[in-house]
Amino acid sequence: MKKLFWVIITLFASTLLIQVRAQQTANLKTTAEKLEEYLKAVANLNRFNGTALVAQKGTILLQKGYGWKNAQTQTPNDTNSIYQLGSITKTFAGAVILRLQEEKKLSVKDKLSKYFPDYPNGDQITLEQLFFHTSGIYDFKNILYGPDSATVTRPVSKEWVVAQFKNKPLTIKPGTEVKYTNSGYYLLGLIVEKVTGKPFETVVREWFLSPLRLAHTGFDLRNLNDPGKTTGYTYWKDSVLIATPLIDSTVGYAAGGMYSTVGDLYRWSRVVQARRMLKPETWGAALNPPNQGQWGYGWGISYFDKNKKLIFQNGNLPGFATYFIQFPQEDITLILLCNVDDASDVTTLDPTVRDLLSILFEQPYQVPKNRKAIPISEIVLRHYVGTYQMTPDRTMAITLEAGKLFLQITGQAKFDVFAETETDFFLKAVDAQLTFYKDSNGNVSQVVVHQGGRDFNWKKIR
Repeated sequence: MKKLFWVIITLFASTLLIQVRAQQTANLKTTAEKLEEYLKAVANLNRFNGTALVAQKGTILLQKGYGWKNAQTQTPNDTNSIYQLGSITKTFAGAVILRLQEEKKLSVKDKLSKYFPDYPNGDQITLEQLFFHTSGIYDFKNILYGPDSATVTRPVSKEWVVAQFKNKPLTIKPGTEVKYTNSGYYLLGLIVEKVTGKPFETVVREWFLSPLRLAHTGFDLRNLNDPGKTTGYTYWKDSVLIATPLIDSTVGYAAGGMYSTVGDLYRWSRVVQARRMLKPETWGAALNPPNQGQWGYGWGISYFDKNKKLIFQNGNLPGFATYFIQFPQEDITLILLCNVDDASDVTTLDPTVRDLLSILFEQPYQVPKNRKAIPISEIVLRHYVGTYQMTPDRTMAITLEAGKLFLQITGQAKFDVFAETETDFFLKAVDAQLTFYKDSNGNVSQVVVHQGGRDFNWKKIR
């Protein structure tokens, strides 16, 4: 149930034409070999602990587990590992609602008040706005990390969950802007139950899981007795795996309560690609929302390399991080299921996803290396402090705080910078390196940022 809308963008993105430093040996490798090389490298650096599947035009290029399914017993992840999905659940929730619309049992244009007459502002909110995250309803996901965090590791009533957001003030006027909220999908699940007279979980199972024989997909991971079940972890200080209690599926529900494997999700992806189990025009509407926005009916909408359209969902729960991406035009599927959450900068999946897509589309990328930081005196570090510019509207501030260097790009967060030599530095939060250069007078004149197989030149201006 990750809150942030994902956009594929490098930390130092630029519109400048850059000379690509290609390695001839890398060009000789197959796409599958490049994917395996990259994932093995990030797994060795503790940046990925889970199972990956990559497929193109119906052929699986890679399907493999990395790291530990259970660190205590030293049981490795494999292709049968089972993970909590988080927001990937929304793809099934969307399909259920759209099938009900096909059967004329509801409409996404219906007002929320039709199903919940006493819901605050329900006559101003449509089901469609619940899908598009434009309802303004408060996001109940905040309870996963608040004082009630222990409560959500055991079954809770639907009334209790709804009470966590029902009477909160709207964050926006409905329909005016995107404000991601899992509460909308929770309400969609309840509407399914009102219309069908069955539990939401039962409907998903009867309509999709059973017909597709998705035997390792369901809703109650906490009570699942299966050797494939993974233990969820978080990294403490980016180095020590700490087991986390499972969020109960009654909390995630239609917004993020399911579990699955990469194999089962790949079978689901083939249904979406072939536009089966729903009418083709229904899939067309689901993946091409009328608002031309970031969100459709169960799916996020984005682009890679500006013109390659993708649909996706990514999940984030304590102990788990997931990505499910499809390129309908190119028929490419990328699934990453991880049993280490992305609470750490090191374990966020975004850089890994970006680089894997770069491999698939033959774009520049860089295989991460194990870099070791060395101590550098403050006298040397002070030479690098200053403001650097790549374009008129894009600057980089290098600062020295408590004996450490920090980097901050215009409009972005501040990152620690670690020394590898007296002139070469690296970031841990993203796979990027910096090399400082001096002019003929011995003054630092520029820094070159190496990222994704490219070099970005930043001139020191003060």
